[in-house]
Amino acid sequence: MYEVFALKYAERDTTACQFFYREASHDTLTLHYFVWLILGGPRPVLVDTGCLDDDARARGMRDYVSPAEMVERAGVKPADVPIALITHLHYDHWAGHSLFPAAEHWIQRDEVAFWTGPFGRSPAFRQSVNPEALARLVALNYADRVRIIDGDREVLPGIGLHRVGGHTPGLQIVTVQTARGTVVLTSDASHFYRNVEKRQPVQILADLPEMLAAFETIEALAGPERLIVAGHDPQVSERFTPIDRGIIRIA
Repeated sequence: MYEVFALKYAERDTTACQFFYREASHDTLTLHYFVWLILGGPRPVLVDTGCLDDDARARGMRDYVSPAEMVERAGVKPADVPIALITHLHYDHWAGHSLFPAAEHWIQRDEVAFWTGPFGRSPAFRQSVNPEALARLVALNYADRVRIIDGDREVLPGIGLHRVGGHTPGLQIVTVQTARGTVVLTSDASHFYRNVEKRQPVQILADLPEMLAAFETIEALAGPERLIVAGHDPQVSERFTPIDRGIIRIA
């Protein structure tokens, strides 16, 4: 059976009105930034690659630790990560790809098409990405280090990818079979537990109906154990088990 770990690499404060869809409150909202590591199979699997320190400084993050260092603290050398499942191409999930020099990156076709197409550069979307990191996607593809997939896919027995869209056109979430049940790594399909549990979307979106449908998909995939891991919620460390600084054992 697999084990799943959330690895926190930074945090940042914002306000509820800047984040939740049609929210009036100016209350402070703290985001935690994670990558996720899946162990126990024939090889380690990383979910997302985080970002580099340049993005962390530019975007007001604090307590930044390189995602590569966090992975090493969890017992895996960054150069020994063979697969990185990229939930979407926002800067905090993709811009750290160079930290994992041997990884093959699994990305949805719709995601690649959108961010290399005519609309990603528009002011409504471009603030969420690192253009230089996106440009390197082409070189990685020609180096046979990108696997572009279309829809749901089994990565390894017991690890699944599920395209949900909504937040971005090709957002995908990850399911992992563990001894405790099915873990659902929602990434930004549910930044906070408030999103999926109260069906309240975030305002950073490409398709609102798809985002709402993603909440139903998360619930269905999780089953009765409800091992749902929200993408940026500080409550992850309260609902699951911290085992070291920044390392949380999910199951």
